[in-house]
Amino acid sequence: MWCIKKMKIEESKFRCGNGKAIKELVAKYAYLYSDWMQDWPYDIAESKEIENYFQHYDEQIDEDKKFSLMEMLIQALTDIEDKNDFDKNWKRLKSRIIKDFEIHEYTILYWSCFGENLSDCWKVTPYIRELWKEIKNG
Repeated sequence: MWCIKKMKIEESKFRCGNGKAIKELVAKYAYLYSDWMQDWPYDIAESKEIENYFQHYDEQIDEDKKFSLMEMLIQALTDIEDKNDFDKNWKRLKSRIIKDFEIHEYTILYWSCFGENLSDCWKVTPYIRELWKEIKNG
């Protein structure tokens, strides 16, 4: 959350994953979970599972599950080392963010790290910043 605190842009409504959605994802993927795991989606996401995350995301109608899955997708994408694989999956992710932006606005703001130098941010941050600008500027 450190990057959001320094922002000088409009506020977005805070949102975080809820217990029900997280428990369902824990059961589906047999991931570890404990109440102290504040950054759970980021801690457990695996880049090798990105295809499964996309598939599961596309099957969802529950916004809370979509929210947590998007956090997992962004973390999984960030961990992809191959540039071509990263770019291919970014295009897939971008379309879902645009489609469901109202669900993911706070997450996208978080990963944008406005107010920070890109050298201090994640690999996906410049892509997300550009997407934020595209969406907000119409």
